[in-house]
Amino acid sequence: MEQRENDESIDGIEFAETRVSIIREQQVRDHLSLHNAIEDLREAFRAHAQRQAVSAPRIRIISPQQPWLHTLRAGIPSWNVIGGKDYTSVGFNTPAMWVTVVDAKTALPKAFIEAKYLSLIRTAATTGLATELLAPRDATCLAHFGAGKISELLVRAVLKVRPSVRRVLLVRHDDSKGAPDWLDDLGDHVKAKLVTRETALGDAHIVTTATNSVRPVIPVNAKMPNVRHVNLVGANHLNRREVPEDFAYRCLPPTGYLVVEDTQQARQEAGDFAVLGNKINWNEIPTLGQLIDDLDEKKKGENASLTVFKSVGIGLMDLAVATGVLRRMKLLAPFGS
Repeated sequence: MEQRENDESIDGIEFAETRVSIIREQQVRDHLSLHNAIEDLREAFRAHAQRQAVSAPRIRIISPQQPWLHTLRAGIPSWNVIGGKDYTSVGFNTPAMWVTVVDAKTALPKAFIEAKYLSLIRTAATTGLATELLAPRDATCLAHFGAGKISELLVRAVLKVRPSVRRVLLVRHDDSKGAPDWLDDLGDHVKAKLVTRETALGDAHIVTTATNSVRPVIPVNAKMPNVRHVNLVGANHLNRREVPEDFAYRCLPPTGYLVVEDTQQARQEAGDFAVLGNKINWNEIPTLGQLIDDLDEKKKGENASLTVFKSVGIGLMDLAVATGVLRRMKLLAPFGS
């Protein structure tokens, strides 16, 4: 295994009688593209579907009047890695995020990775992968709800896997703030503008939501005549919802086709669908990994009038993307070696 432990550009510490690399935010950015993240995640979700990878549901340490600590853990035995992400939150702020990657052969930590950018791009890349697997190939209009830090990456991820998209319609809660600067920098072939939610839902073929709203941003009985695929990304807590109950019900068979990253974690955190109670049978909801190779699941998605990807974010995503960064930095062996 080629290593770069003597490279002075990589910080490190001696810990548990081994050297642990410290990977900084800029190094993550230098070695992590949307394309690379999508491919890393494709292999990780494939392993998950084949029961060759595990992902534990999020643990939240909640103390009144104190920051929350969130922990996500996973393992990919075929890659010889285990680990995951920890982060703190104060309200909607996340002061610190870090990923720990452990070498499963030695049972020793291999790297500590600053993970704010990593966390954003792993969510965007997962959404891109879901869009690639589910959205109509001839879609030309994307509506995006939200203008936070992750919104640009989410839009770019959809454009990457669906280059047919020529229009991007942005909806933000406070439209008096105007359009973010990046909206005019999506490419010469893309026309993008800030619009009302009614206009966005009326024109879009693909809809992506990435808000911190506790109330639905899509209205009850919304008219969405052209929408074929929806990515619900913002809510990962039972008290947050981006869609109303009537729309959540439309996401289920026989007309809808709902997909999640991990059934167990979605059951615990998908506030958008918790409102359905026993109307939803989580044991029948497919995972993203199943869509990659399962022809029967692919056919179900193709036959549905509406496909929906509900993301809550799982530890497997962080571990997969972090492992990819370490491989490209030559701190871990390439995949399959």
